[in-house]
Amino acid sequence: MSRIYIYSTLSNDQRYQLKDGRSVLIAGKANVANKQLVTPKGKATAITEDEFNLLQENIVFRAHSKNGFVSASHDKQDAEAFAARNLEPADKSAQDTPATAKKRNAGGARVQNAEA
Repeated sequence: MSRIYIYSTLSNDQRYQLKDGRSVLIAGKANVANKQLVTPKGKATAITEDEFNLLQENIVFRAHSKNGFVSASHDKQDAEAFAARNLEPADKSAQDTPATAKKRNAGGARVQNAEA
């Protein structure tokens, strides 16, 4: 049985319940800094075809797929490159960057650089 790779830009790991009583954990933590302060833009999880067929019936997985946060492929690829080409860049729980903070609060406080 071949493997299917689920690519995700979700900020949290997601456990999807399957109709047969099992569950599938899809790796998240995209756009979240790790201990080494590396912030991956996408994550990949390998699952079986059987799990994928059952996953297609999960309403939450379908919603995440429809909204562009998860996608599937038979080919193993670089998760960040796949995410950049095929998925939404981040969900609402992604960590703020200076650009997203400025966009969210355009009229916010101004910070001046201290002169030496």
